[in-house]
Amino acid sequence: MNAVWPHGDPRDVVRAIEADPRFHGTTSGTLAAPNLLDRIVAWCAARLLDLLHAIGHALGTRTPLNVAIGFIVVALIAVTAIALAVRFARLPSRRARAPMAIVPTAEAVTSADLIRAARAAARDERWHDAASALARAALHALDERGRLRFDPSRTPAEARRLLHDAAFEAFEREATTALFAANAATAERFARLRAAFSAAFGERV
Repeated sequence: MNAVWPHGDPRDVVRAIEADPRFHGTTSGTLAAPNLLDRIVAWCAARLLDLLHAIGHALGTRTPLNVAIGFIVVALIAVTAIALAVRFARLPSRRARAPMAIVPTAEAVTSADLIRAARAAARDERWHDAASALARAALHALDERGRLRFDPSRTPAEARRLLHDAAFEAFEREATTALFAANAATAERFARLRAAFSAAFGERV
């Protein structure tokens, strides 16, 4: 301990580490086993060398023409390999973009659209789908009326906690029961949900 190093000279720590027998000797010379990609690359390289040797035997002596033909063959092989690599690299992105062309964004949907969807589902007696559409219509209606900004990840229960509105609380209770209680999505339950929606938003469904 001194005025420069109040907690001790760090050089003493380095010397102690260097003197420790555990840090003497060399590291293991065993190489890690090659993975699948390494084996594929090695196999491709070996086949390419075999091909080049076969071309060399077929062409015989190294005349300028033979050398030019060899370079052309190698260039064609390289271009083909690059084209295949680029093609396979693009396939996942195409698959990922494909659904976006047919699925509408959340911003493109309005409460009126979802109310119509709820009515259509109710006509087909798909009560769970009807209740789900009406619950989403309520979240969009809140945003359209400037009461609560729309968030696609927000549930009616989260909206209820933020609003502290008795009419919306009644609607949220009906929606949660219809959507999550066992066998609760029925014609009667949807009728109650429609009534609660009308009371909360002053709009008949």
